[in-house]
Amino acid sequence: MNDLDQLKELLFGAEKEALDSIAERVERREVRTVDVADILPEAIHQSHKKDSELVESLTEPVGECLQQAFRDDPQTYGDALYPVMGPAIRKSIMHALRTFTQQINEAVEHSISPKGLRWRWQASRAGVPFGEYLLQKTLQFRVEQAYLISRENGLLVGHVHHERSKIKDSDAVSAMFTAIQDFVKESFSPDRTGRLESADMGDFTLWAVHGPHALLVCVIRGVPPKSLRAELSAILERIHFRYGEAIRQYKGDTSTIPDVDVELERCLQFEAREETEKKRRGPPAMVIILLLLLLSAAAFFLVRDWLYSQQLETLTTALESTPGLYVTDIERDGQNFTVRGLRDPLASSVVDVAESVDISADRLRVATQPFQSLQPEIIAARAAQIFGQPALVSFDVSDTTLIVKGDAPSQWQRQLKLRFGSLAGVDSLDVSGLTASDRQQFMDRVAALGDRKFFFRRGIEFADGNEEGLRKYASELRDLQKDAADLDFSVNVSLVGSADSSGTGAINTALADRRANVVAGILASSGVTARVVRRPDQVFGDGEAREDLTKRFVEINLQTQSLSDLP
Repeated sequence: MNDLDQLKELLFGAEKEALDSIAERVERREVRTVDVADILPEAIHQSHKKDSELVESLTEPVGECLQQAFRDDPQTYGDALYPVMGPAIRKSIMHALRTFTQQINEAVEHSISPKGLRWRWQASRAGVPFGEYLLQKTLQFRVEQAYLISRENGLLVGHVHHERSKIKDSDAVSAMFTAIQDFVKESFSPDRTGRLESADMGDFTLWAVHGPHALLVCVIRGVPPKSLRAELSAILERIHFRYGEAIRQYKGDTSTIPDVDVELERCLQFEAREETEKKRRGPPAMVIILLLLLLSAAAFFLVRDWLYSQQLETLTTALESTPGLYVTDIERDGQNFTVRGLRDPLASSVVDVAESVDISADRLRVATQPFQSLQPEIIAARAAQIFGQPALVSFDVSDTTLIVKGDAPSQWQRQLKLRFGSLAGVDSLDVSGLTASDRQQFMDRVAALGDRKFFFRRGIEFADGNEEGLRKYASELRDLQKDAADLDFSVNVSLVGSADSSGTGAINTALADRRANVVAGILASSGVTARVVRRPDQVFGDGEAREDLTKRFVEINLQTQSLSDLP
């Protein structure tokens, strides 16, 4: 091997081995079979879970396989289905079976007894012979013994009997019955398919029920009804279901079939009982109680269903009368309700409405979508949410007009007037019933500060305490003007000077103006603008000259005006 081959071996040796292994698994049939068998169960399971394609693919081939198998070996499949077919057949014909014949029991006793005389009268009214009527009333039978015999070799598998029954050698009985069966096949059945099913022996009737691997032979005292054969067949089918394979291979060792006698003892439970007088008097007390319970339960469920229906009507009415709720569908499932519809965010919840009519939330399923309701109550609630609602204010809606009543601050009223048009469903605003207590308070302040006078000693010298009072007044007036703007008002300040008649008219007029200008300057220093005015009727002198301190003052007057009234 040259260097190049060695290099290839080093670089690609592992990959080559993997490819060779894959090629071998693909080319060898037995290896592919093992791989497929390994994943086939899981693949079938996954395909069946995925969809029905696997079932559709297998239906035709599996059906053909079963048909072919049934044609090739019907006996094997018949034996396998025997425990299942019997109950199905009996169930379909059980209602058609009737008790056909009975044995006359205690005929002499009943013929002259009060019961017998009564039965004779009832039979004559029904048009039935007395013997047949007596047979119906006194029917009695009992399974005395039961033998389980292997069909393969005629061996006795199991035997049970009543304690008082007279028993012979059970093995001898089994052998004798097997011999009789063989005799019937040989003598009366050319194809050896015939079999003995019943025989009469004095007071006893012998019935044989045949199965795939064993037959059940019962010794019955009296004449049994035909329906008993179906019951015995069911017991034999149960035995085959539990011990079928063990019976087929039975060689005489009873330990290979444990507890088979327990199954056979079921045969001994069948016996007829004479109808008692108590049963003929009327239905049993338990039946009456059961009927009463059923009637009570039916009444309870009917009343409860009616109550739930009433609750549904009440809930529907309550939801339809709730503003902001629009119910598109409401259903009842037992005691639960499903509500679908539209709900405005400001409307009461469906749960709250239901609880108001005594329906708990755990009985509700709610599916609502949001929407904007234009009902008056919801529009009023939306206005309160958007604009805020002062304590003394109420909202109402009439058609498309928002009606506001109560008392609210002026600034809030101004915002309401500016923004009410953005409210859906509202075209106009009615505030005729709305007042503003803060405006009245403001006007009271204006009245308290208006028409104020400040006096002078002489010239422009203030009288004692008046200058300090003026500066304090200026501060109050400044606050008043500031508050006026918030209340949509303006406050105008006018100053009127005054003087006495101690000098000439011209001098006194000039002095009055000087005094007014001094007051205006002090007000201006506090941020209050004031204008000096003269009254047309003012006269200061040119008459009798005298000093009067009460005439030496400046009068301050206040005038208010609403800004909304300005052009």
